[in-house]
Amino acid sequence: MRKAHSRPIPSTSALNAIECVRYRGSKMGAGFARVRLDTTQGWRVKAFAVSEEVALQIFSMLEEKWRLEVLSHPTLEYTSPNGGLASYTACVEAGYEALWRAVQEVNRMLWSNGFKGRIYSWGRFVDVYKGVGYPVDVYSLYQMGDGSLEADLWIAHTRQPTNSPGRLPVWSHPFSSGDWAIVHNGDISSFGSNMEFLWSLGYKSFVGTDSEVIAYLLDYLTSFQHLNVQEAVKILCNRFNRGLPDPETVKLLYKWRGARLDGPFSVIGGFCDGHDVYMVAFADRFKFRPIIVGEDENYIYAASEEAQIRTINPEARVWTIEPGEYFLASLKRGVIYPGRTIHERFYSLSATFTRPAIMEDCIDASHMDYRMLNRAISEKIKAGARQVDIINVRGQRYIGVGLDSTVRLKIFGTPGNCLANLNKSLEIEVFGNVQDDVGDVMTGGRVIIHGDARDVLAQALQGGVIYVKGNAGNRCGIQMREYRDRRPVLMIGGRVDDYLGEYMAGGVIIILGLNYLDTDVEIVGDCVASGMVGGTIYIRGKVSPGKIGLNPPRGDVIQYLRGLVLDGRLSIEEYEAIESLEDFTLDTLREMLPPEVVKHVSKLYLNKYWKELVVEYRRLNDSDMAMIGPHFEEFGKVFDLRKEIDRVVKEEYFTVIRPKPAAATRVEEPEEG
Repeated sequence: MRKAHSRPIPSTSALNAIECVRYRGSKMGAGFARVRLDTTQGWRVKAFAVSEEVALQIFSMLEEKWRLEVLSHPTLEYTSPNGGLASYTACVEAGYEALWRAVQEVNRMLWSNGFKGRIYSWGRFVDVYKGVGYPVDVYSLYQMGDGSLEADLWIAHTRQPTNSPGRLPVWSHPFSSGDWAIVHNGDISSFGSNMEFLWSLGYKSFVGTDSEVIAYLLDYLTSFQHLNVQEAVKILCNRFNRGLPDPETVKLLYKWRGARLDGPFSVIGGFCDGHDVYMVAFADRFKFRPIIVGEDENYIYAASEEAQIRTINPEARVWTIEPGEYFLASLKRGVIYPGRTIHERFYSLSATFTRPAIMEDCIDASHMDYRMLNRAISEKIKAGARQVDIINVRGQRYIGVGLDSTVRLKIFGTPGNCLANLNKSLEIEVFGNVQDDVGDVMTGGRVIIHGDARDVLAQALQGGVIYVKGNAGNRCGIQMREYRDRRPVLMIGGRVDDYLGEYMAGGVIIILGLNYLDTDVEIVGDCVASGMVGGTIYIRGKVSPGKIGLNPPRGDVIQYLRGLVLDGRLSIEEYEAIESLEDFTLDTLREMLPPEVVKHVSKLYLNKYWKELVVEYRRLNDSDMAMIGPHFEEFGKVFDLRKEIDRVVKEEYFTVIRPKPAAATRVEEPEEG
């Protein structure tokens, strides 16, 4: 999306960014949507039809049966090369509710008597272009490359919805409703209840994919209930498991519970209300699907992969959305809400980054896919190279996978997912950010990242070292393990999001939060060390007890204790003492409540994912430094951060987390029921 002072965006920008991740898609569906804040009167109604005769019938029904004014003769936009559906468009003058009701009824009729067509877009400010094929195929079908198509906001998508046959363009993204257009990655497990809710409101026709309900819900909440964009997105995010929201949001969530989404999803949407253009992006409560946002002087971005943003501007500032959060920006106002409760802090450290010299015989990856790139690396190694420099890396996956060598790879750019997976001995240094799933099942070698890392960093790390100067995302260091003297180390200079060290069985994780020194910001998300059975985690600063392990929501515990008060099993004074605490754990309850009460309430805590942990808040001691001191020294050296590292080691307190030895574990036997 452009900012107010910037020029409209050409369609080529959307094409180039989505073609960058062509491997994510398939030939079964792709599409684009553009949003323009203009003064054009009337609604642009677009329909797929099996023939021109059916197209004329669609617009005749709008005019004759529903008394809407069709301002232009239906125009053929494209014809499928395989003799399938063609797309027709015409301008219609009508009130929105009248047009909405007409669209619902026309689509119901077209769908019920053997599929003949469908109105797939009707907006004043939104146009949708979608079909069967890869993005470049759809772009060509609609002849979008003549230079005349510009927009304030472009959305693009590749791959058909995975729960649809995909052979017809009606199943392709984007999905739209009125002046909303959305694209979606994931699965909406609440699809059935969301659809029932929409049926109750008068929605009469669905193509049968979970994605479409998102567009309908957003349109209904903003166009019919007149909620603002922020309120509507909060409802769909459904962020109940991360502590109670503010009272007004709680009221919205209860009132519109049929509109709340569940399941793994990430969503990007565009909307225009006639006064401003809005971009939204939001993720599910556990952030099981990738989403990244960013901005530069002229534009605002949201994408599945950072490489897509880098295709447009290699220097854009990017960051991730927190689990269960939303990102909101507008053409006129810029970034309204960044997608993080604590705004991202970027580095202002003692060292300034200096780009190292690049060898003349480097590999230029600008026109290579990952297969070509890995072949080129292999050829360099076979020729005897001890160091291989790779420039213009933009999203290529699997770099370094399958290379059993001690060679050093220097990567300039943004490598894609699965960098250094199964690495045994390579030293890989990245001068930039990395995408998801770096170092999966790595058994040796070293990975040095001068920027940020995203989700699922160091999954099942079994050996070697990974150093990240910047921040990292969700599920870092999950399932790490060690064997004999093979102890893997993950060290992150910034902060991390949820599920750090989940199911960790060995190794060491160190989180420094250097970009949050001299603040009271906690540098980890929720569910730290949930299911942890081995290894050690060091986190600079104090970590709230409720963030450690997989604890039940605070509100559930308070509600349960309130019930015990009503049953006469707990005094009001004891209840109020707990209720007044901002944060507490099962150990807190053990200290403050009678054993019989703890036996009852422990049933909320004890499950197969809950493990007793030893948590200390202290300075590093000699035993710690014997194990991790060399890594502090090396980290400070490779990133030129000796000053910050020296301060952290000598002056800062750490939260140190280990699993409790089995003999010391206390387990209450909760009552049945």
